[in-house]
Amino acid sequence: MQKPYLSVVIPAYNEAVNFRNGVLNEPLEYLRMQKYTWEMIFVDDGSTDDTYKLLSGLTTKNIRVLQIPHGGKAAAVTAGVLAAKGDYILFTDFDQSTPIDQVEKFLSAHKSGEDIVTGVRVKTEQDTLFRKIRSWAYVTLVQLIVLPELKDSQCGFKSFTNPAAKKIFGNLLISLPTGEIKGPYMGAWEVEVFFLAKKFGFKIDQVPVRWIKYLSDRLNPWRDPLYMFRDTLKVRLYDILGKYDQV
Repeated sequence: MQKPYLSVVIPAYNEAVNFRNGVLNEPLEYLRMQKYTWEMIFVDDGSTDDTYKLLSGLTTKNIRVLQIPHGGKAAAVTAGVLAAKGDYILFTDFDQSTPIDQVEKFLSAHKSGEDIVTGVRVKTEQDTLFRKIRSWAYVTLVQLIVLPELKDSQCGFKSFTNPAAKKIFGNLLISLPTGEIKGPYMGAWEVEVFFLAKKFGFKIDQVPVRWIKYLSDRLNPWRDPLYMFRDTLKVRLYDILGKYDQV
């Protein structure tokens, strides 16, 4: 296979239902229509259902499936990014809340010299008032503590040049698991990613993307925001203590 122009990394944890509902049909069809070379890397994050088996059935010269011990979203994305060979690496969520055709705007930004492009969600269909308020509060926290210019750290649609991705994900300090992880786990890994991007001097563009929130009871609405808050503070603490000066 030729060196891919675009690598698409998709983490997966207990996604058998979504798989059977056909959420991957659109991104696969879209990529097959492109003139550039591409690869898709699924990372099964220690699923306890049929996710790995189902994904393995998709394997071709363009599609790889990795399997890691359950370590949460950051571990899965990191494994995929470090394995990616493309000139540009796109991370997108399994449920495809942001349609993959939005990547065209990202690739255009990269051609203009941007190292990292992140989506800014402009439509929140099916979202509840509580979730909107919670999201606003967290974005405000991130801006106050770590990244004042960042509009939306949590959008599950981001792309990187290969060198930027490898340097950032190869130097994460707080996002990867250090003990046993039970159930879905996300944390504030994206905050650390952007903090490192800024520290390394990478150029970041923020691009509006279409977005639909698919409601899920996978994450705990009270526990997980606390984890995110803790990790965000930890990024700032590590910065104050000079731990990032060593990367």
